[in-house]
Amino acid sequence: MDPRFDLPLYTRAEAALHLGLPATTLGDWLRSGALEAGTGSRGEPTITFAGLVETHMLRHLRRTGLSLHAIGEAAVALRSRAGRRYPLAWSGLAHDGRDLLVEIAAEGREQGWERIRDSQGGFPGVLRRGSAAIGWSDDGYAGTLRLVIYQDIDVIVDPHRSYGRPMVDDVPVADIITQVRTGAPYREIAAKFHLEDFEIEALVRPHIRPPAVHKTHRRQPQPESLL
Repeated sequence: MDPRFDLPLYTRAEAALHLGLPATTLGDWLRSGALEAGTGSRGEPTITFAGLVETHMLRHLRRTGLSLHAIGEAAVALRSRAGRRYPLAWSGLAHDGRDLLVEIAAEGREQGWERIRDSQGGFPGVLRRGSAAIGWSDDGYAGTLRLVIYQDIDVIVDPHRSYGRPMVDDVPVADIITQVRTGAPYREIAAKFHLEDFEIEALVRPHIRPPAVHKTHRRQPQPESLL
């Protein structure tokens, strides 16, 4: 069994969090068949490491301005024509597979495909930039993924280490976030895990959500009592 392809490591919520995606976007791609996932019960891991890498690549295409529908159609067509289970997690996509993507794009009516074609580097450039966060194994498939939502620090997921949990060096990110939530000072946490203060801040940033804005409703004046 290869943990990259055969072992569900992430729940849908975890995959969305790790990649900075709205859960609704991930759900749309899963329903359309653009992504593969198991059918475990709610809250159980159903997405493999290779599935996480493919989601990362789809997220990169999404950032070019393509619609969710166009990306979903392209991913389904690519999987069928490439004859590979996880073509978006394959290094050949940036070389041999790019011709397939160009062919699929030519069939689509979405104007976003034209923008990609005319952008700097065209399709190869888009695929190359998306692949920059992937570490390739000898068999040509992804072996590690750097989570791009973390800035100023390298957070890596490796299916062979810590069950694919995000790590910085050899420390699970979840352990650091747990320390932060206890209220420990950043300097103290940084010293404990041999990191810098700014690295703790970089790790925490994607996990901080802006406080919800509560609208204040003016009390309607009560009618005066009639005497």
